[in-house]
Amino acid sequence: MTQRRKWTAIPGLLALGVGAVVLSAYSGASSSQGRGPEQPINFPHPKHAGAVKDGGLGMNCLYCHNTGGKSLDVGMPAVSTCMGCHAAVAAAKPEIQKLAKYYADKKPVPWERIHKVPDYVHFPHVRHVNAGVTCQTCHGQVQKMDRVYQYASLNMGWCVNCHVNGYDPKEGQKAAGYDAVPPANYAGGAPYGTPGTRAGISTTAAGMTPPGMTSPGMTPPGMGLPRDTVSASALNATPSAERRRARYDCASCHY
Repeated sequence: MTQRRKWTAIPGLLALGVGAVVLSAYSGASSSQGRGPEQPINFPHPKHAGAVKDGGLGMNCLYCHNTGGKSLDVGMPAVSTCMGCHAAVAAAKPEIQKLAKYYADKKPVPWERIHKVPDYVHFPHVRHVNAGVTCQTCHGQVQKMDRVYQYASLNMGWCVNCHVNGYDPKEGQKAAGYDAVPPANYAGGAPYGTPGTRAGISTTAAGMTPPGMTSPGMTPPGMGLPRDTVSASALNATPSAERRRARYDCASCHY
């Protein structure tokens, strides 16, 4: 190859490299949207996490995935956690007998992983959970899935979109099934920048009663207690200026 041809090839190689990077970033995660593999034990999320009115137990996601609020990885529950209930509850059912066998053999359940981002992306569950982002915002309404599948694409554009446009805590609560319950300390339309609030959320007045609420405390549905009443205005989505926003520079995820 002559020197001239070498220089001519450089723009093409650069374009190919840029195209590969863009395709890698936007083509999706290592796992595919809509993927819902069969698991070694058929775990009924609607029965465990579904609302009581729908025949579920109303269990919080963090009861089983208990490292979500303190670790980068949300983790899976130990078999002993499951057997804490099922040593006595529904012990004769075939799926529970499978669970008991893993417990007796002192082996973890070999769950088939569903959600996985590329190795060069770091998604810290702890930051999102502690910021008030509901699990269903990213994972979909798992409490209604007979078999869990990947709800969102998890690609770069999908993540950046939320960081740029902001997370709406009202919509997050709705996705979690708490559509008639405002987020904790929701200021219900407080203008952006109002002292004592952040993105429409009260940060200083502990026990503050948001507009339309009958009492300071809130009772999530599905826990066997009465729901708080909420005015129609409090049910509106959070205005754009009050959404929770986060950094979206490269170092936020690639570090």
